[in-house]
Amino acid sequence: MSVKRGIAELSRRHQLLVPIAGMTFGTLALLVLLATFLIVSFDWTASNREQQMVEQGFQRQLEQYDEILVPQADWDAAVTNLDHKFNEQFADVNFSAQLYMFNGFTRSFFVDGDGKLLYASVDGKKADKTAFAPFAGTISKLLAPIRKAEARRPPIRPSTTSGDTVTQPIQANGIVRVGSTVYIVIATLIQPDLGKVLPKGPRAPVVIMAMPVDRSVLNTLATRYLVDDLELVDASSSNGIGKAYFPLLDPTGREIAALVWAPRRPGAMLFQDLKLPMLAALVLLIFAGWVLIRRSGAIVDELILNEKQAKHLAYHDQLTRVPNRSLLFERLPVMLGEVGRTTPMLAILCVDLDRFKEVNDTLGHPAGDQLLKLLAERLQAASAQTENALIARLGGDEFVLVCPVQDRQAAEALANRCLDLILQPMDCEYGQIDVGCSVGVALIDDGKVDPSIVLRRADMALYQSKADGKGRVTFFEPGMDEAFQTRRGIEESLRASLRDDTFHVVYQPQVDVEGNVPAVEALLRWKHPELGEISPSVFIPLAEECGLIMPIGEFVMRRVFEETGRWCNLRVAINVSAVQMRTPGYATQVMQLAARTGIDPSRYEIELTETALLGDGPATAENFEILRRLGFSIVLDDFGTGYSSLSLLHRFHVDKIKIDRTFVHGLGESGEVNALVTAIVKLAKSFNLGVIAEGVETEEQLRELTLAGYSMFQGFLTGMPQPAGEIAARYEPAATMRLQA
Repeated sequence: MSVKRGIAELSRRHQLLVPIAGMTFGTLALLVLLATFLIVSFDWTASNREQQMVEQGFQRQLEQYDEILVPQADWDAAVTNLDHKFNEQFADVNFSAQLYMFNGFTRSFFVDGDGKLLYASVDGKKADKTAFAPFAGTISKLLAPIRKAEARRPPIRPSTTSGDTVTQPIQANGIVRVGSTVYIVIATLIQPDLGKVLPKGPRAPVVIMAMPVDRSVLNTLATRYLVDDLELVDASSSNGIGKAYFPLLDPTGREIAALVWAPRRPGAMLFQDLKLPMLAALVLLIFAGWVLIRRSGAIVDELILNEKQAKHLAYHDQLTRVPNRSLLFERLPVMLGEVGRTTPMLAILCVDLDRFKEVNDTLGHPAGDQLLKLLAERLQAASAQTENALIARLGGDEFVLVCPVQDRQAAEALANRCLDLILQPMDCEYGQIDVGCSVGVALIDDGKVDPSIVLRRADMALYQSKADGKGRVTFFEPGMDEAFQTRRGIEESLRASLRDDTFHVVYQPQVDVEGNVPAVEALLRWKHPELGEISPSVFIPLAEECGLIMPIGEFVMRRVFEETGRWCNLRVAINVSAVQMRTPGYATQVMQLAARTGIDPSRYEIELTETALLGDGPATAENFEILRRLGFSIVLDDFGTGYSSLSLLHRFHVDKIKIDRTFVHGLGESGEVNALVTAIVKLAKSFNLGVIAEGVETEEQLRELTLAGYSMFQGFLTGMPQPAGEIAARYEPAATMRLQA
């Protein structure tokens, strides 16, 4: 009976298992077929969508390059200087040099109405006519539609509304291959924007700009549209086999190159992700216990991997992928413990970029992020020769490099290697960025020092590097701690001076060519109870750092209004910092002070640096507009030292520009400085702006500025800063005087 029962049970299991096995394997077969179909469908759909995205993205990139040229070509000044009479200096400054420096256009050409070459430049510098020959064929194809559009253009009538343009851009673009380089070529007709200057003839000059399709252009396109391994290859190149392919055609329709990239295959990636679960399901049907153990192991592995990833995210900076502050403070005590045992010394380098905020303000935060990534990579390259080095990002643009060293000479070599490498121009998708760097070093030969004290010493050395002129390496010395305490004392004295009202304001005359004094500039002065007179260049940045600039600025504005409110003839200039202009409600505060003191805003000028307007956020734009509506004149101070002087004049309606004192001091030293000083006054006149030169200290400087066309001067030569009472006694009510011989 037992044998029969065994046979029956075996048969029964067979009867039960065969259908189950058949259904299971049938289901698995269907799942495999379905998965294969989905994988192929997903990959096909993704490939088509990616192809369309790249084609449309490349076209959009061409349109953006077209838009870059519009403000330069559709401009009354361009008509005057390029159509009425071709001005090579104007072409150099406003097209070839500027567009090469800021936008990467390496070739510039100008042709007249008959297609004859007027001017050529290569890499921002004037070149001979041979540079035009390789582009001539493509340019002739682009000129045809431009001339047709120019002929159909309605008559140009001057604008009756301020700021409204009277013409639409007339442009054409194409692709050309010159040797092994592929260029994007954009042709733009020179025409007026406000119509105050009309074209000389029926055919205006055309500016042609060429940009190489180089790695930076490819990186921009790849980053924007998330394309992997984007490359430029020859037409029908074998390098494109197995990759997505987008042909680049010249104006005749001939393929001259192609963009190729590794297409994304979401279906294949999904298959890779689901391969283990599908195998686990199959094994589960064959041997349930074994599958359970294997699957449990897979789950444990997945949990361990997730934990590892979470820990990595918690201890690493997500932008630069280097350790963050948390990991630094976890590993620094361990590294300090090795001092005296496995290593004689530990070098702590604090590395900080100079002018990093200007990069963010001018090029945007994505450019700043790219700069931080490059900085981290260069620190890794500089410390690659040293074992057990630790690079961490403290925050913002400050990094720390902790490295075991044998002696001070080794630390100096490491610090200088970092400095030299970081100071090299950085090439990225936004162009070439020159940014400074300062390094502070603390050497530790006692492993018992607290980590916070170690970092504080390196940070104080970094602060000293910046105070000594930036772009250098400074080692911590015991005296720096005392200097730090002095700085803290100055900060406390600043707060006390606000409470005790110990600041005072002096006024420096602004003189015209005839010796008259139509205006003065209000200058804040502060006498420290122990250190004596402290320069505003010292305590104003400190006030911005510690949050005192707003109350100090309010004090200056109120004191100037109270001291000058009864003056009748003199205009008064007041300096306003970038922090104040970016503070919401600042203009409302000024309006309240003006109403309380009863002053006439039309007699006052607000002096702003370019930094105060860069980025033009909502608060800055609102404050600027309110101050203009109140009647204040706006002066752009330190003109020519920032990144975007010309663009600021386009975006903001300022009344006057003040040339920076560094240009005045450089007069006579080089022809470039003299030419730049002359160009600035011509630029101001073209925008109908007043212009004043500050820092005039010698008769030679005054003579050179007068010859260059300047009519307003300020400096120790023309008048020293004086209290309000002396100014009123000398220049009020008759606000004129003659310069003493």
